[in-house]
Amino acid sequence: MFELWSQEISGSGTSAYYRTTLTRAMTEPRPLTYDEHKVADAALLGYLPDPDWTDSAQEIYACLAVAIVKGNATGFTPTGTRDLEGVSR
Repeated sequence: MFELWSQEISGSGTSAYYRTTLTRAMTEPRPLTYDEHKVADAALLGYLPDPDWTDSAQEIYACLAVAIVKGNATGFTPTGTRDLEGVSR
């Protein structure tokens, strides 16, 4: 990609730096926080949401709850061990 900013003006505190940082934050995955892990477990176990959770944790809970409902609506019933194989990266 063609960069209009020279190296001299792309350091910390410049708009090029903030643009790069924001792009990286929006495109690179990040690990879940402790609270987000707790929320994911709660959603998978069917617990009710807690209003004390952080906004990001509540968003994760909502997304997981919707995915679980959609999964239940499709009626996935494994027919053999092949259907239960784990997915790896």
